[in-house]
Amino acid sequence: MNNGEDFSLSVREFYQKTKEFLRLKEVNKKTGYFRKIRKFSSSKDFHPVQIWGKRENRYLEKLSSSERREFLKKKLEDDPSCIVFGGNLSFFPEIKDEAKKRSMALFCSELSRKKCQEKLRKFFLSLDSKDITISAGLLQIFGLGVLIIGDSGIGKSESALELVARGHRFISDDVVHFKRDAPGKLIGMAPALSRYFMEIRGLGLINIKEIFGSKIVLRKTKVDLAIKLKKWQRGKEYDRIGLKSPEDHVILRENIPLLNIPVAPGRNIATLIEVACKVHILRGKGYRASEEIVKKLNRALSPP
Repeated sequence: MNNGEDFSLSVREFYQKTKEFLRLKEVNKKTGYFRKIRKFSSSKDFHPVQIWGKRENRYLEKLSSSERREFLKKKLEDDPSCIVFGGNLSFFPEIKDEAKKRSMALFCSELSRKKCQEKLRKFFLSLDSKDITISAGLLQIFGLGVLIIGDSGIGKSESALELVARGHRFISDDVVHFKRDAPGKLIGMAPALSRYFMEIRGLGLINIKEIFGSKIVLRKTKVDLAIKLKKWQRGKEYDRIGLKSPEDHVILRENIPLLNIPVAPGRNIATLIEVACKVHILRGKGYRASEEIVKKLNRALSPP
C-alpha cells in the first residue's frame, strides 16, 4: 500500500468482523462506517479504536452537561475511528451528540473494558500475521474443510469422533494452526505435536490414524465453513426457516461463513453438522430451501 501503510479496514468491516466475539451492538446505526482503521509499517499502533468502561462512565457522571461536552471535545481531539463502551454501559446524550457531529461510530459491548482490549489486541495482531493458532477442531466433510468451534465441554470432540466414524476425514482436534496460502484461501492443519490425536472425556487421548486407518486422516485442508456449537438457551428466538445469511468468522483477515448450531439433549449434532455442510454446498449452487417455501407461500396466497 502507499505511504508505508500495511493495510486498512473500514469501521463497517471492523464491525462485521468483530461483532461476534466482541458482542458488539450499534448505538448510532451505520454512522461513521466510512472511517478507516489503519496500520502503518512505521508504527506499531492502529488508528485508535477507543475503549471506554466504568472508569470513564463514573467520571462523566460527576460532570454537568456543559462540562461533559468540553471534556468530550478534548477526549476526541485525536479523532478516533470509533468508540466501544464496555460493560454494557449506556452512552450519555452528549457523547451521542458529539459522535453525530463528527460522523463517528459508537458501539457497546457486554464485555468489560479490559476484556474488550484483550480481544481487540488479538484481533489486530491476527490481521498483521501470516499464521495463527486457535482452539477448534477441523475435519473435511463432503469435500469441505469444516472448522468446529464452541465453548469447552460443549461436545466438539465427541461430534467430530462420530463424524470420523461415518467416514469423514480428520485433520485436527482442539487446536488448529492456520496459514493464508493466498488471498481468499485459508489452510488449516494440526500442530505437529498433536497430529492424529483426539481427546475424549472418559477415554483420554486416542490416535485417530491407528484406530480408523491412514485414509481417514489429512495433514491439511482449505477452510470453507465454520460451525459454532452453542448451548441451547430456553426462550431465545432461533432462525427456524433459514432466511438469514450465514455470519462471518474472521481468521487472518479471511471471512469464513459461520453457521450456529444450538446444542440440546436429544439433538444429534453430527447429523446436524452433515446437513449444515450439505446446505452450504447447495447455497453455493444457488439453491435455498427457505426461498423455495416463500415462493410456494406467495403462489398459494396470490389471488386466482
